[in-house]
Amino acid sequence: MKNSRKTATPAEVAEREFHGCLRPQNAAFALLKTALLFLVLWPGQAQDLPALEKTYEEQVRANPTAGNWQRLGLVRHLQTHCDAAIPAFREALQLDPKLWTSDLFLGICLYRGNQFNLALAALVAADRLAPASDRGRDDVDYWLGATRIALKETLPGLATLERLLKRNPQHAEALQLTAQTYADVGSGLWNQVADRNFESAPGYEIHGHALEAEGNLPDALEAYRQARALDLKRPGAVAGMGRVLLRQGKPEEALRVLNAPTDDEGAYYAGLALVQLGRNREAVPYLETAVRWARHDSEPAIALAQVFLALGEKEHAAEAASRALELTPDSTVAQELLQSALLR
Repeated sequence: MKNSRKTATPAEVAEREFHGCLRPQNAAFALLKTALLFLVLWPGQAQDLPALEKTYEEQVRANPTAGNWQRLGLVRHLQTHCDAAIPAFREALQLDPKLWTSDLFLGICLYRGNQFNLALAALVAADRLAPASDRGRDDVDYWLGATRIALKETLPGLATLERLLKRNPQHAEALQLTAQTYADVGSGLWNQVADRNFESAPGYEIHGHALEAEGNLPDALEAYRQARALDLKRPGAVAGMGRVLLRQGKPEEALRVLNAPTDDEGAYYAGLALVQLGRNREAVPYLETAVRWARHDSEPAIALAQVFLALGEKEHAAEAASRALELTPDSTVAQELLQSALLR
């Protein structure tokens, strides 16, 4: 007996997949997960999303529930039709003010339309209503943090992103946005100091960093010298001079400048200068000082491990390489150094 069942069209398959997993309490994320999987497996059917949109338009006319309005908004969101998705999410929220997923995606759409104040209101509502353990919590925190940063509410935005990263340290977008924002904040503060106090030691030092970043080493060196002339005990200016001289291939001159450094950066560059001069044994105490003081930078520990290997002291090299791996577990250089040190 022949199977007389009618073959489903792509739109019907999509509707069944989307609607079947779209329960109101956790609707948005189930739909988007299924939708994205559907489009990955059948990319040619992306063109069928308009047909699915028409299906949901018919549903809201026949049965205008909050869930159906949200489904319509999400299908429009999938097509990046934010202007059309926004009124659908607003209709859903009129019918069910506690449907926080509609608040979230309304906020995302408003953000993408540069309507940041309206986006913030929607995302604050989502933040208030979203359960702490819900899988959509990461999205709420990310978009809320991004919106606050866009509105120049930098510290509250960073606090929201850090809350997300504490819960999910591998969230790539949050990591990137947090790092970029901190870099922008730091750069802005430095520029304010330089603008207000250019003819001061901090002003010249900041100017030196800017010139060095541009690759203008001679002028950067002169700026650091000006900073040290105004404050002989300023460690950043001394370290900057030593670093530039090393980049210029002048380790002897760098070592004279870095004489008796009082900070981890100066000790590190003094150690590197001695290494470049072939004086590995003398470099050890400087690099050990840099390793003790460096709380986040693995470069001093890597340099120390390399020096100990060159001196044939594999046990000490292994200790230094292990310290580097504590600071940067993904460092292939530190891993290779540890393997070399452990070889007998």
